[in-house]
Amino acid sequence: MLARVLLVGSFVIVAVMIYAIVDVAVTPASKVRGLPKPLWFVVLVVFPLIGAILWFIMGKGRRGATTKPATPTDIVDRGPTSGPFSTESVDDRIARLEEELRRLDEEGENPPKDSA
Repeated sequence: MLARVLLVGSFVIVAVMIYAIVDVAVTPASKVRGLPKPLWFVVLVVFPLIGAILWFIMGKGRRGATTKPATPTDIVDRGPTSGPFSTESVDDRIARLEEELRRLDEEGENPPKDSA
């Protein structure tokens, strides 16, 4: 009886380990969390059952989780008149930004004098 349980248990562990190794191999590197893919292979080989559990809990991104790629508007400091609810037209925004650049250029040519 004990031999049968050990045999079935070892087959289950080997099947889970093989499934985890194949899953690591086919998962895109952008979806892998925690460790780089080569290290996940090492963890799975050295610690078969624990490595597979760690891979499914920590290493693989969740199925429904998608990361939104950054857009230029995410990087730029948003002011009160920018964003999806902006009432400012594109032409008005360009004119305002050009004016800000002109003002900054003028400040660069005539730096304020320090009273030291």
